[in-house]
Parts: sequence; C-alpha cells; structure tokens
Amino acid sequence: MIKQMRVKAILFFLVLVQQVDAQYCQSSTDLETLPGKQIDVAHFEWPQQKAHWLDGLGTTTNITAASAILTKIETLEKQSRANYNLKGCVLKTSFAGNIVPNIAGKYSLASYDLNLGCYEYICVKNKMMINSEYENVFRAYVNRYTEMENAFSFGDESYYYQTPKKYNAKFIALHDFIKIGDSKYINNAKGFYQDIPESTVKQGNRSIYMTRHWYFTKPGVLLFVPVTRKEYLEALLVYYEREALLIADKIKEIEKESAGMMKDPQKYPQLYENGKHNLVSRKAKYPDWQQRIATKRAIVQQALKENTANWLALPAIVKPKAETFSWKNSYGPNANDYVWVDTYNADTKADAQKTGSFTFSGFWDNKGGATLYQYNPEYFKGAEKNLVKPYMIELTYRYVKTTLGKSLVENFTENFDFDAIRNMLE
Repeated sequence: MIKQMRVKAILFFLVLVQQVDAQYCQSSTDLETLPGKQIDVAHFEWPQQKAHWLDGLGTTTNITAASAILTKIETLEKQSRANYNLKGCVLKTSFAGNIVPNIAGKYSLASYDLNLGCYEYICVKNKMMINSEYENVFRAYVNRYTEMENAFSFGDESYYYQTPKKYNAKFIALHDFIKIGDSKYINNAKGFYQDIPESTVKQGNRSIYMTRHWYFTKPGVLLFVPVTRKEYLEALLVYYEREALLIADKIKEIEKESAGMMKDPQKYPQLYENGKHNLVSRKAKYPDWQQRIATKRAIVQQALKENTANWLALPAIVKPKAETFSWKNSYGPNANDYVWVDTYNADTKADAQKTGSFTFSGFWDNKGGATLYQYNPEYFKGAEKNLVKPYMIELTYRYVKTTLGKSLVENFTENFDFDAIRNMLE
C-alpha cells in the first residue's frame, strides 16, 4: 500500500513537471490565470523525507496523534477553498514537530506545525516553471505561539537560568514575563491580529510580508494571567542576585587579564602600563556596582514591606517600550578618560545613571504602561499525562499584496471554519 502511494506521488509529480515544461510563456503574468494544483500531505513527492517530519515527537503514539490533528487542519483549509478557483500556483503541505522542553520554564508539551506554501508559476526563458520558494503561506502551530514578546531582554542570559549556567530552558521569573499588545486577540477572543496594515503597502509590492494571526485557547480558563505587583517586585530581588553574580565574575575576568599584563613591569613597561589602564577603564563599566545593587534592593524591599496586600495583588503595569540609555563615566583626569555605560531596562536615564537596570521607581498605571502577563498554571493541568494534546493553537497567513496573495488570505479569512479549531481544544 505504501509502495503504491509512493508510485502515485512520483507519477503525479512527473506529470506536473511535464505540464510545466510544456507551457510556453513570455512573462510570469501570462501564467497567473492557469489552473492551480495542490500537493497535500498524502501525495507529498518525497515519502522518505515525509517519514521523518515528526520524529522529534519521540514516540509512535505522539506522532500518530499529532499527524491526525494536523491532517484535520489541512482538511479544514481545503474545505475553505471549496468555492475558490485556485490559479497560478501549486499549494504544497508539510508537517514538522518536536517536544518543547519547557513553556515558561514549567510545562513540557509536544509542539507540531503545518506549513502550506504557495509556489507560484514563473516564466524562465519562455518556459513555465514552479518557483522553488513561496511568498504566500498558511501555517498552523499547535502548542506554541509565535512572536510572543518576552517583556525584557537579558545580557549574558546564562546567568538568569533558575540554576545559573544550567542550560535547561528554565529561567528566573522575570525572564519569562510577557507583554501582550492590545491588538493581539489572546485568551480565545475572536478576530485576527495583522502585523502590518495592508493599507500601508502598495499593490504589487512583493518585498513587504504581511501576516494575519489567529490565537485559540481552551474555553473556561485563561492561558495568560496578569503578573501581580508582588510577583514582579519579588522577581526583581532574584534578578538583583543574578546581576551581582554576573558583574562579580566580569570583575574577576578583568582583574585576571590585567594581572597577566602587569607581571613584569621591568621587562615590559609598556605592557604593564596597558594592564593598569585596562584594569581601571574596563572596571569603569561597572561603577559602584555593589552599592547600586544594594540601593535597588532596598527600594524594592521597602515597597514590599510598606504597601498593603490589596495594593500588591494588583496587576504589574510597567514601561511599555524597552529603552537603552548610554552615559559617560569618567575614570581619570584626562578628557579621554571615560567609558560609555549602556543600561538596559531602565525607566529613565536618571535611573540608569543612579542605580542601573531594573531600578524600581513606581508602576505605570496612569502613564500608558503595559500589563505584564505569565502563563496560567491552571491552564496546563494534566499536560504531564498527555504531552501531544492540543492546548493552544495559532494560525497564521503570511501574504504579499498581489492579486493571488490578497485573494488567498481573504478567502481564508472569510471561509475557514475557525470554530472547528476551537473545538479541538475543548
């Protein structure tokens, strides 16, 4: 049976190639009205490659279950084009999958995707060919969301694992907090989010990709819940510990390197002077670091101690946009005796200069701030018993503003059975 399917797939592809080679054209425009074709998963041309798409899911049980879900989504996409006249391209589907070690450092899930690329007919030397790349593509992501923005960035990320330098995808809480823009419809709201408004793109422009996103979650429980003020402040205290560990190690590296340069001042006087300068100038990147961290810690500890439980239970609303502040720190009497200190994740330049990254100077409730979110532990109850079960699904349609791209995405938006996707999560 498998051998027969492979033979049919190969014959189908050979016929398709013969049809392509036989078509004369003067430009790709001549090919836009030619009937389109589809190569679904069942007829994929290279069975040997297809056999390993989902190997990352580990077990035959996981692979079979994931394949069934993805095939249902593929069928729903086909059904959305029941009255659509496909022209000028070949649609081709593939699957992929792997075990996500941790979502937000807590939950292991099987994650698997569908990719439906639109390979357009192109004219090359007066012969019709199928483009080897696609611009328009439909994708489904099961048990993961793409482009989900972590609230903060971290230099030398290895220090911010739950156990420093233990590369196991488990981080301190602050690392995993999320910012969700108001335009993204999460927690099972209806509608789609589009990253670039189509009105801003000129018709026929193939260099700008626009993507529509649909997010689906289980009914009755929220996937994301707000981070409380208390959780945020406590997370800052953990961050300060890691920041101190990181800087202490950097200082040790500077001192070790400089000491190596200063071993023999009699024999290598210039190298000795360079070592002295290296020690002072590089340590100037971390001015009064111990005192600065101690000050930040005291500010947070005071906020935790002096505010009421009700105040601490409110959502943490923070600066909506991350900024980097750079300022000069002088380390000597000469005009050029200074270094630039770059500070990330500070609310103001004054905070950056005074005490550095993640200085707490209040929440942004009345200043257009962004609410911090985190994954809801209640949402993933039972995940350890069935890793492959769908817990969240994202659909995306990336397109360019051409006749074909617009017609495909609009047909999908209007005719796809989104309720059927929601039902997969119940």
